[in-house]
Amino acid sequence: MSTSMIFAVIIFTFFSVLGILMALFWTFRKDKAFKMLSTPAGFDLSSAAKGTEGLRKAMDFLLVDFTSQMLGFNLLALLIICFPFRNGEAWAWLALGYYPVMFLWHYFHYAKRTFFSAMQLVYMVLAILALLLNYGRFFGS
Repeated sequence: MSTSMIFAVIIFTFFSVLGILMALFWTFRKDKAFKMLSTPAGFDLSSAAKGTEGLRKAMDFLLVDFTSQMLGFNLLALLIICFPFRNGEAWAWLALGYYPVMFLWHYFHYAKRTFFSAMQLVYMVLAILALLLNYGRFFGS
């Protein structure tokens, strides 16, 4: 495996494992999830989660929905990274193109001038770099 491919596998595996760990952590520590997610939201989600019974139930549901989607996506991404991407299948390269788009989307929707906002740009650049460095392996250029 080339150095650029090792770089790509490490970067994409990092994104996936981080997403899996956060989804699992937030599933069992809702209070920590609401506190941490308050920064990119630009709003105190912890206070909303402690509101009326209806609001509490809505916030709990949204967190469960969010973490289950996060867990599912990152498990799927990890499988794509470990098998078809490492084997040089072009569709896997295209599928992992989701990452820079997702990070750009997050950047535009997160509260600006926060650590989370800045990290989205860093992650986007790393994902684009990982993909571009390996373009030739997947598309024969």
